[in-house]
Amino acid sequence: MQTYLSYPQLFLFAYDRQVPGSEGGNGNNWDALRDRLQIHPEANQPGDRDYLFRNPDGQGFYLRYGVGDTQSLMVALMPHSEETSDITLLSRFRQTLDVSANVGKTWLILGYVNSRSDSAHFQAAHAAYQGFYPSKSVPAFHPSKLLNCSWFEVRDSPQNGKNHDPELECVMICICPSKSALKRITDLYSEWLWLFLNRHQIGSAYRNSQLIQTALEKQGIFRTRAILPELPELMRSSPAALQNLPNLQSQWSQTLLILAQHRAGVAGLETQRHALSTHLREYEKRLQRIQEQLKDDIATSDLKVWVEFRDYIAPQYQAELEQQWRGFKMGLQGREQSLQDIEAVLKRAQMKERDRRLENAIAAAAIGVSTTTASTISLTQTISQISPSESPGEFTPTQIGLNYGLIFFPSIFLGILFAGMSWMGLNRWRSPR
Repeated sequence: MQTYLSYPQLFLFAYDRQVPGSEGGNGNNWDALRDRLQIHPEANQPGDRDYLFRNPDGQGFYLRYGVGDTQSLMVALMPHSEETSDITLLSRFRQTLDVSANVGKTWLILGYVNSRSDSAHFQAAHAAYQGFYPSKSVPAFHPSKLLNCSWFEVRDSPQNGKNHDPELECVMICICPSKSALKRITDLYSEWLWLFLNRHQIGSAYRNSQLIQTALEKQGIFRTRAILPELPELMRSSPAALQNLPNLQSQWSQTLLILAQHRAGVAGLETQRHALSTHLREYEKRLQRIQEQLKDDIATSDLKVWVEFRDYIAPQYQAELEQQWRGFKMGLQGREQSLQDIEAVLKRAQMKERDRRLENAIAAAAIGVSTTTASTISLTQTISQISPSESPGEFTPTQIGLNYGLIFFPSIFLGILFAGMSWMGLNRWRSPR
């Protein structure tokens, strides 16, 4: 197998989104790469200008571009000489350029061989991959044609295109039959920058939707009974027969908090659904733009891997996300309706409980007043019999106060005592069974 590739080049396209509450995402990581490449300090801030650089491994250019909350980085590295080079140089290039990116990154390996044979291009692509990842076995290649060059997309994941690699990397290899063909490919780098961005954003929206789905399932969005076991029995109960109302109210409050989490999760799914659709439209526009640029070379450019992503892989993501969103939305609506019905039952029970306690309070107060009145009359008669007076004028103020005190305070005490005992008795006797 060929171990040499003429003028091997490595392009890195990395995309990073600012995470709320973080300390700048991976921007510091990218700044460290800029410092390693000894690029002019003006490249410190994202812009739309590319900066040339030279280092011991080769020469290249650096471009950093910011759009909204997402930053794009493109950096290319190639040998100092355009002569044939050992492809193990690609591994050193990768280690030099390696940075983190939470949206994703694409490695594009370029080079040429003096042959138009498809088998020679395939062997050169295998050798390039082994030079790029010396410790890995060569996975499946998906071929395409671009300007009479052989373009291979490396997919470590199944054929449906779902990449679960935590590094979120995609590797593409382009083997050209001549130096002039290689030059035409590299002139399209700005188109690749945007096309790969849209592709990674589609994948990012899909991955985020999977995380939201997992969280909603763990929260039990479809399992009402697991959150509030009494709810089915509560719906079948009469408000007059409800027991343990304070506990039900506490569980109801907890259920409302969980429902708020469900609403947030479904809203997050809708956001990812909208993002995926938006980026898919942008991907289609960018691909159409590239096809228009290559319309005079349509016989040598089938763009198969990009068309497959547009026509099959991305729509599969979209359909799955749409199904997830609709299913969870219906589940949320069903739960909201159930909780609204249960809320009405609880409110009726609370009103019934307040009415019952008010009736008990009135009855207890009446008993207390009756007791006070009866005891007052009884004590007055008793005192009159114990201390008869021949003449009302013979009573002193002290005697009058003492007599009224002996009558008033015991009567009030007895009234309050009987009212309290009546309150407790009525609440127990008339409580829900």
